[in-house]
Amino acid sequence: MANSIELPKSWVCDGSELKPKIGANFSNTWILNGKEIKPKTGANSSNTWLWDGKEIKPKSNASSSNTWVIEREKVKPKSGANSSNTYEANGHPILVIAAQLVLRLW
Repeated sequence: MANSIELPKSWVCDGSELKPKIGANFSNTWILNGKEIKPKTGANSSNTWLWDGKEIKPKSNASSSNTWVIEREKVKPKSGANSSNTYEANGHPILVIAAQLVLRLW
């Protein structure tokens, strides 16, 4: 059985903005701006991720080993997927998926 993507109760996401419920500020708030997932302030190519509707990958130095693919509510690495690194998206927005898997905010 796959792992699950979950949004902790201490965070909120409206689909375009993800932030802690308490103590949110520009530096710990993440946004989905067009096809980019990035911090609300201080974004650069090294802390920005691209979302094309199927894959999440770094804006700079993307490779198959640091790219995640979403297929039918399953999220898995583009390279080397197995049961321990495949997740159920559980209907969560892409920001929540990115926060858990690539940003490791929780």
